[in-house]
Amino acid sequence: MGCATANPSREPLISDRPDFTESTSTVHPGEVQAEGGYTFSRVSDERSSAAGELLVRIGVTRSAELRLEPGSYTWLTSPDGKQSGREDAEVGVKLRAHNATAEGRSPVPAVSLVLATSVPTGSREFRENRLQPEGKLATEWTLAPHLSLGTNLDVARLLRDGRRYTELTASASFGLDLSPRVGAFAEAFGFAPQVSGEKHTGYLDTGLTAMLSAQLQVDLRGGVGLNGTGPDYFVGAGLVRRW
Repeated sequence: MGCATANPSREPLISDRPDFTESTSTVHPGEVQAEGGYTFSRVSDERSSAAGELLVRIGVTRSAELRLEPGSYTWLTSPDGKQSGREDAEVGVKLRAHNATAEGRSPVPAVSLVLATSVPTGSREFRENRLQPEGKLATEWTLAPHLSLGTNLDVARLLRDGRRYTELTASASFGLDLSPRVGAFAEAFGFAPQVSGEKHTGYLDTGLTAMLSAQLQVDLRGGVGLNGTGPDYFVGAGLVRRW
């Protein structure tokens, strides 16, 4: 959601963090963009920290990028004790299907498709033994010169106790340019596992991005759970660098 002053050779840096909603943009061919950070969350008496959150985006064509996530290192503290280890890695692609107009309102949104799957490479406590694929439809509208709306619809095939089930996810994020270098967002997102008796979860979050240069961005975010089954609250910070 951050913006940078454009120059003749490169477009403004656009990241897929810190909000949950993926952007529709892809990295230009030959460019590499690394996005990472740290998040602390609390659920009742359980505290969790995730360091890394690394996403490496590699431009392949003008409408396709390769996406690599090596997996965050996570610490969990609860009344039952402590656990720590690395989460599973993930590999995927983002494909741009339609570009919206560069200026003014866009009644027809920009559209991208993200296809990804986990890879069982994490520590024993956090590893799944089989791939967990997902497909995500990302759309984005320009509502006003400095205001945009991004949405995601996601279908994932996950594992629980060795059995597959479907989880649906939806999100909507409003992005606002506060200045040429500072952006803000407000977002709602939720998860709906298609399992009998499993509760749906919803969240609200907000945050800021700041461009330190045309190739470097920092961010802050925080949010709350809505129905008692997810984090009571979470806070995080991150960094984005483009080469």
